[in-house]
Amino acid sequence: MPEGIPLPGKEKPTERQVRRWQLGRAEDWFFPRKDYEKGLDKPGLRICPRCHAISEEKRWYFDEVRYEQLKSRPDAHFDLCPGCLRIERQMYSGEVRLRSPLLQTQKEQALHLIYHTENEAKASNPIARLASVEDHGIEMRVLTTTRWLAVRIGKEFEKAFGGDLEVQSLPREKFARVFWVREA
Repeated sequence: MPEGIPLPGKEKPTERQVRRWQLGRAEDWFFPRKDYEKGLDKPGLRICPRCHAISEEKRWYFDEVRYEQLKSRPDAHFDLCPGCLRIERQMYSGEVRLRSPLLQTQKEQALHLIYHTENEAKASNPIARLASVEDHGIEMRVLTTTRWLAVRIGKEFEKAFGGDLEVQSLPREKFARVFWVREA
């Protein structure tokens, strides 16, 4: 009998109780959790050293002024935020393909639109990030950490430049492919 199973009495646990206990302790191979051993899974002050995101009471947000105040506190733990972890582990949830001859002539405006859309999304959800932006002349490829950011970028391009937008998303999959095309 596994130790630590909460039981109402001293009776033998049922198979269901044992299985529930095992599922609660299962380790995800993609996100190995060593935090339980160190006690770091509890709420507290977390700071991301890369992007300066702050987590207090298990909620991540951006505030550069607050970061400067908190970075020297002794109770602060420096951990990567979920957005930086997704980029580091190459866990992308969205892909945007932009194709138009317009991208060659108005590249600066297109890049500004992409980064502006990311900054707006990051303000409400710090996990929503751009992982990479690749420029191939008349085609651009953008990888995002959330699928709805990919869709949002596609919709912004359709709104700003016109063209045709196609969003491909499979049921039960947390990934979206967005294609935006404009001829001349």
